[in-house]
Amino acid sequence: MIRWAAVAAATCAFAAQAGASPVVFSALNQSDTLLFSASQDGATLNATVKFTLTSWTATSATFATVVTNSSSGAGGNTLMSFGIDTVTPTLTGASTSSPAWSAGINATLPSFQKVDLCIWDSNNCSGGNINDGLGEGASASFNLLLTTSGNFLQGITFASPYGIKFQDVGRTGQSFEFAGCIQGQDGCGGATTGGTTVPEPNVLALIAIGALAAGLTRRTPSARRA
Repeated sequence: MIRWAAVAAATCAFAAQAGASPVVFSALNQSDTLLFSASQDGATLNATVKFTLTSWTATSATFATVVTNSSSGAGGNTLMSFGIDTVTPTLTGASTSSPAWSAGINATLPSFQKVDLCIWDSNNCSGGNINDGLGEGASASFNLLLTTSGNFLQGITFASPYGIKFQDVGRTGQSFEFAGCIQGQDGCGGATTGGTTVPEPNVLALIAIGALAAGLTRRTPSARRA
């Protein structure tokens, strides 16, 4: 039930962002910034991800990447991962120069399902231990290396939705996932009004244990009658 509710909420919340204009990197030293802003459960979530194309060949491209978490308010509001729905040309690989941050292709960012590119400071694109995430007031810098069997020199396109995952959000400490936009584009800058709240993994574990216990309780009388 929780899973289907999350998917339905995500579909409604991200519909507007999905139609946003893409960004095309077509020259060295070009920079563009993803902006993420939302209010949730007493927390003000704010983050930016700046990409600068520093080198490229037909089959590989390197971006200097700076991630900043300027969130505040209730909760820990830890930035866990972010993703780009579609990258053109098709990627064959992604990695970072950071020992803390990882990158992958065709990864699962839950409310967005599969994304072409995901970058995370946690167990994986879906999240993990909040101690591994990027905390409030912190930033991280690293090189992002992308590879393709196509031709990057014809331009590298990042297309929306651009998703992000925070954990330990607000007063209830749940996960929250929402879409961002390209800083400087029309309509980019206001707080997102939609998103998907997802129970933390430990909450889901408790729900599973409770369901198992309830099932055993229901089966006990039948066993006695037999």
